Amino acid sequence: MTRIDFLAVNDASPEARLHLAARLTQRALREGRRILIACTDAGQQATLDSLLWTFEPESFIPHATDIADPQSPVTLCTGEECGDHHDVLINLQSPAPAFFSRFERLFEVICQDPSILSSTRANWAYYKSRGYPLDYKTV
Repeated sequence: MTRIDFLAVNDASPEARLHLAARLTQRALREGRRILIACTDAGQQATLDSLLWTFEPESFIPHATDIADPQSPVTLCTGEECGDHHDVLINLQSPAPAFFSRFERLFEVICQDPSILSSTRANWAYYKSRGYPLDYKTV
């Protein structure tokens, strides 16, 4: 069963949410995990794509936007396709993508923007009603 963690940042800006997603990606990558980041749309995907290249001054997070790229440890997607990924899903979409249950770990990344809080609460209720173990942390 997929282990689901909700991680919240005490900031209302979407940029803070993306920075948290980047930090989480970096940590999972260091652990040798393969990561899929489910973005809300092409604009968010482009912003996160740029952030992952510049996130750390001395390094970058290698990634791709093509879900069919088997070489990439990190992939950004915008749709309902997840390719051959099944390790770590970092979700920025709402409602939750239909493919979430094929992943070992799922991270819902939250900021204090009212619309994002509302949509992630809906995701929480959805997962809970289906019996998934849930955890919530403020970082």
